Amino acid sequence: MNGRVLGVVGLLIFGTATCLRGEETLPPPPTWKDLTAQGFAPYHQLTVADFAVDDEAHPKNAFYIATSIQPRYHFTSKPYNGFAFAYVDRWMIFSGFNKKETSRKSAFKEMKAALPFAQALLDINEINARRLAALKEGELPSARGKSFEEVRTELARKLNEFLAVKYKENNAEMEAFAKATKNGADQKKVRALAAEIAQRLKDTPATTVPFRPAEF
Repeated sequence: MNGRVLGVVGLLIFGTATCLRGEETLPPPPTWKDLTAQGFAPYHQLTVADFAVDDEAHPKNAFYIATSIQPRYHFTSKPYNGFAFAYVDRWMIFSGFNKKETSRKSAFKEMKAALPFAQALLDINEINARRLAALKEGELPSARGKSFEEVRTELARKLNEFLAVKYKENNAEMEAFAKATKNGADQKKVRALAAEIAQRLKDTPATTVPFRPAEF
């Protein structure tokens, strides 16, 4: 068994506002409909059907799952002691995997047996996505500058740096699981660690954007 995982991320503003006062209307936030149109799938219990057959996508791997944490945010900018100050006032995390990058080889006939390994990787990703989604305004980066454009750029830079650390930690945890289980070959170890990971996920409040099929 030779599976691999890749963390796929994206940070996008879904609207900006300057000097908000009173009953100003925020732009509509993104939805899962937007994300699925781009090829992303929400977190769920994996099946063989989630791994499309593609012998060219990842030739060195029997199967490949591309986990995904997709942050979206809105920020407010206000004057502050002669400067402009920007902070995140709406923070959303979409989590799951990239269907376009997730695949298996046609010759790999053990995908069903490999699902617990792949699921544990996705569960780790979901735990970290939920923790990220649970962050409050004061726990996220803010920026100060001389102009609106300056703080907008500075806030985006700080957020990217902040998230890069979080993504690195997430990928390191998934890599440690893969190493401990010999990339899924040690199925006894997979079962034991996957059960612990599943319990951690159960104990982590669901704070990411929920997927509601009825909305489609």
